[in-house]
Amino acid sequence: MKKIYLFGGMICLIVAALCFNACKKVKEGFLSDYLRYSSNPLRVNAGSFYLSQGLIPDASTPPFKVTLLNVRSKATGKRAEEFFTQYSVDIWKLPYDPRTDTTLALINAKRSTVKKTPFEINPVSGQMVFNEATNNIPPGEYLLDLEVENPNGAKTYTGICTIILSPQVEYEYINAPYALAVEANSETAVRFAYDADWIDAATGRSTTAWLKIRRIADSPNQVALKFVDKNGALIAPSEYKLRPSGNSYLKTLATFAYKTTVTDTAVLYDYATTPFPALYWDSQSNGINCYYRINANNIASIDTATAGLWNPPNDLPYGTWSKRPVKLNVRFNTRINRPGKYLYEVILRATKKNN
Repeated sequence: MKKIYLFGGMICLIVAALCFNACKKVKEGFLSDYLRYSSNPLRVNAGSFYLSQGLIPDASTPPFKVTLLNVRSKATGKRAEEFFTQYSVDIWKLPYDPRTDTTLALINAKRSTVKKTPFEINPVSGQMVFNEATNNIPPGEYLLDLEVENPNGAKTYTGICTIILSPQVEYEYINAPYALAVEANSETAVRFAYDADWIDAATGRSTTAWLKIRRIADSPNQVALKFVDKNGALIAPSEYKLRPSGNSYLKTLATFAYKTTVTDTAVLYDYATTPFPALYWDSQSNGINCYYRINANNIASIDTATAGLWNPPNDLPYGTWSKRPVKLNVRFNTRINRPGKYLYEVILRATKKNN
């Protein structure tokens, strides 16, 4: 019995010691050697706004004053001066609303151009803030050096995080473009085995339409759209029609642009900002899909294929099909991430235009 009481007493002492240590307060002003970021390395796409999570304090006591000391190339160890150079950046003074901000005057009233470095550190939380000026920084890996100060003093944290800056994706294909033949006098599709099959997702190429995109100038912010047939002949831009949907029409690039101009060689769409189309549209009906119609009077023939011989991307044995008049429903879905002027050339790979 005596041994049982002795064992129970030891247990009570251990529990009391654990409770004492658990309740013991961290020293006021404690600054850990092990402050860190939850994402290390931190991956960032150049040219985009990005806000990282803050520092993990490891029981250090606030308030903190976080100071950027240096950003260095991981390869050379040298200071990356591009992170500390100021560049021209557009900032929004009021939120941009693509539904109502439909003229350049309305858009410019909400924004201004300022000089900013492409990278900043929040002095309280340590969050890293990147903006579109990171386009001016060579892609690569960089080391971040900080000083953190609290009421107990200051410490230097060398190489506290590796930043991996990836090249900006100037534009991207969201899904496959296609050109689908439709009965001239109805909405019934004339389907073939190869309709809307991908050949190469990275270059926007399907079996019926190939959307080639090229950034051709730094300004203005504009998309020049043209449709050409399988032989490279231009279909007149005035013939790029809206595609009906019930009592309304489906979206085109004009839905997202603040100005649309039809010329003899292309339809020009002026846009306000990137990403274009704005993220607002992602949650709307049909997202950022763009739909066009080429009427039957523009089409001499379309091409078909024997399914057994169809083996993209190596073998594309198109054959001419002109049994009856058809129109084309064309769809593509893209996003521009870097401001500038772009050429969108949609090659209707299985279509020959009328002379």
